[in-house]
Amino acid sequence: MTDPLTKAEAMTKRYGKWSGNPDGTRYDPRYCAYEMHERWGSIQCQFKPKTGPGNLYCGHHAKKVSKQC
Repeated sequence: MTDPLTKAEAMTKRYGKWSGNPDGTRYDPRYCAYEMHERWGSIQCQFKPKTGPGNLYCGHHAKKVSKQC
């Protein structure tokens, strides 16, 4: 799935899905919607959303998502 551009798309987003947690973690609107990949999987960015498509992203990740649009 690509990065969500609307609130509705973000609400369907799941982070960190793997065999030990097949459902993953739901999108938390208190944080940036960008999916960050770490050594052991993926997590939701922990910065506050303030800009970008649908005001879903932090300043840093809004730039990355805007380039993809």
